[in-house]
Amino acid sequence: MSRIRYFARETWTNIRRNLTLTFAAILTVAVGVMLVGMGLMAGYASGNALDRWEGGVQFEVFLNPQIDPSQLDALGIELQTHPEIDRIEFFSAEEAYALVSQQMADQPELLAQVSPEALPASYRVVPRSVEAELIESLAAQFRQRPGVMSVQTGREEVDAIRTWFTSFQGIVLLLSIVLSGASVMLIFNSIRVAMFARRREIEVMKLVGATNSFIRFPFMLEGMLHGLIGGIIGAIAAGALRGHVEGLFSRSDILAFFRSFVVTSDQFTTVVIVTVIAGVLVGMIGSAFAASRFLDV
Repeated sequence: MSRIRYFARETWTNIRRNLTLTFAAILTVAVGVMLVGMGLMAGYASGNALDRWEGGVQFEVFLNPQIDPSQLDALGIELQTHPEIDRIEFFSAEEAYALVSQQMADQPELLAQVSPEALPASYRVVPRSVEAELIESLAAQFRQRPGVMSVQTGREEVDAIRTWFTSFQGIVLLLSIVLSGASVMLIFNSIRVAMFARRREIEVMKLVGATNSFIRFPFMLEGMLHGLIGGIIGAIAAGALRGHVEGLFSRSDILAFFRSFVVTSDQFTTVVIVTVIAGVLVGMIGSAFAASRFLDV
């Protein structure tokens, strides 16, 4: 217990002496790991949006909510008997609502604005050939059928999603690497300043037999604390940004393309854990490098 109290006291002393550097290091860590979280959420969101195309689905025929039963039957028979179509799957409005409910389970205020009656049923279609020309030809045929609201081709959506999110993740990754490097350097300088300010105490401790690891630990703890606080702030910021963006997409007709881009609660929990761990690792690297460099004489 005496060692724990000593380490806690020394860590707090170091932090208090360098408040400006401490604040700058924590803020930089927070921004860097927030970008890491954004990159992870972008990957999850694009994966969730592409789920509908698993199993070879190449286009989806969305039906008007008030479609006449005779039109529904006629469309189903035409899809089943079409010589260029391998198989179809009917996806009811209730199933669509269940999927939305699962994806928005932690956003009840947004889910309350959605009802099964407002969601269109659809046919998910797998053609016999995946040639782009055939898929576009089939989609064009069924866009004109009575009771059809719209037809979305998997090729168009998947290509657009992959292109947009690959570019976004590349930019985010580059920025996160740059900011993580800056965070390591800030924490490195913060620890070096703290050790320089206490150099006489360190010399006395070494003279009376204190090991390098004993002297180093409070400084490493300080760096890890910087990273932990920055990681928590970054995770909170990523969560706030997630809620804002998903709310914006759900309310805008212009951004309707992105409505299926959601991050589930379990996925966001993973993002938070990774974000906090990344912050701690950044703090550990910076502090360990500084402490080892100063004491390795």
